[in-house]
Amino acid sequence: MDVEQRLRPWVSAIGSQSFEGDTYVLEPDTATTLVMCTESKGAVVVGPQDRARYYRWRSAERTVVRLTPGRAQAVLDVPVDALAGRVVPLSEVWGRSVADEVELTSVLLGRLASADPARSDLVHAAARLLRTHGVADTARALDVSERHLRTLFTRAVGLSPKQFARVDRVRRVVARGRRGEWARLAAELGYYDQAHLTSEFRATMGVPPGAYVAGKLPAATSC
Repeated sequence: MDVEQRLRPWVSAIGSQSFEGDTYVLEPDTATTLVMCTESKGAVVVGPQDRARYYRWRSAERTVVRLTPGRAQAVLDVPVDALAGRVVPLSEVWGRSVADEVELTSVLLGRLASADPARSDLVHAAARLLRTHGVADTARALDVSERHLRTLFTRAVGLSPKQFARVDRVRRVVARGRRGEWARLAAELGYYDQAHLTSEFRATMGVPPGAYVAGKLPAATSC
């Protein structure tokens, strides 16, 4: 079995990212990610983020390993709600640092050698359902109570089911949004109306969607 096949149940994507400019946007994210930055030594764990953060950062290149929602607790062996909204050195989570992408992959594979993805299947299934279903319908489909789902989900994903659904939907607005298309997007993504989309977007991104697309961002802070 090759590396990609071994990682597939646990990792949704691995890729390189680069950024040049005055403001770096740490987007809201439902996933927990392992990040290796070229300008610093060692890797960090970026927990799920329920709102955007803006930093003054001239340039960056990094390797990002996105852990599949619902699987991060098994990969990291810590409750993910303890990582929500935080950026933590990987050495504090795993008790050791890694020097580069190759070592990161090697250590990750070693930790997953005896892990069973079936133990996190319920939360993983909930994460998929929440993209198109409400919390009550998701719990009903999985034959669990809303309270039980909320407890398991928040611990394993780091966001409550409602937070997860809100962040996931705003991310899709960011990915697809263009000025003048907000009413159409609101209908396609299940918002009550354009005002509902604008309200959730502003709460999550810090500015209305039109301002974000135009590059009128909140004041950046030092990283």
